[in-house]
Amino acid sequence: MSTIDKYYLKASPQFPVSGTEEITENFQLIASTVSEEGVISGTVTSGTVPIAGATVKVFDSSDNPVAHTITNPEGKYTISSIVRGSYKVTAAKDGYFTPLVIPVTVSANRPTTVDISLAVDPDAALNTLYGIIRAAGTLTPLENVNVNTYSVVGTTQTLVSTTHTNRSGQYVSPYLANGEYIIVANLNGYNQTTSGTTTLSDTEIASLDMTLVANATSNTATVSGIITDNSTLLPIGSAIVALYGITGATETLLKLTKSNSAGRYLFGSVASANYVVKAFAQKAE
Repeated sequence: MSTIDKYYLKASPQFPVSGTEEITENFQLIASTVSEEGVISGTVTSGTVPIAGATVKVFDSSDNPVAHTITNPEGKYTISSIVRGSYKVTAAKDGYFTPLVIPVTVSANRPTTVDISLAVDPDAALNTLYGIIRAAGTLTPLENVNVNTYSVVGTTQTLVSTTHTNRSGQYVSPYLANGEYIIVANLNGYNQTTSGTTTLSDTEIASLDMTLVANATSNTATVSGIITDNSTLLPIGSAIVALYGITGATETLLKLTKSNSAGRYLFGSVASANYVVKAFAQKAE
């Protein structure tokens, strides 16, 4: 008759005994799940070729990760101590597509075989450009910069990729064939910037950071609105609208305009600063 753990082995803390002490060590044992556990094993291949070093991962039925392992030189793997139930299994390795999960039911004290096939990613051998685009001077990362990657062959430049920077100023231009490339970066309020030529080959991942110089003419805002009658909410035409600059507690009148017949006004080319808008209307007596 065989036996199996009902509770897991647990050890007490180390303690000294020097004489006639009365030592008490109570235990709270954790129930073992060994009697409810099974094993998932199998082979990861691409076609008929075993794939060594692939990561095999097990998820529960709710897609929570449970366990993972790495295949051996023969592409084989074993994941033990999986409590019986329903699971999903998949595998991944650089240079291959990650396949859809394989549903599997694990039985207690029994092996479950799950063989996995990986398809080669034809783009895995291509190159990548990445980097950060910042504002010149302050080196603040710039978000939403339009980043165009051009292939350069002789005097011919061909657009091959368009992307945008994230809030950290980062961009990635992936899947580029061997050759020479330039990056052209654009953002409203900044001068367009073109990088130098970068040569890519042999699955290279190359960093290319850039800075953009603010354009004093285009790097401005607008201030606009509609002037209406407080009681009727009808638009007020020819209202006088003033734009004041604020420096500390001082207000300085910078621009005047009039609302149109629809009550609308617009100030253009407003530089970075603090402002307040004031409006009133007059009539002829």
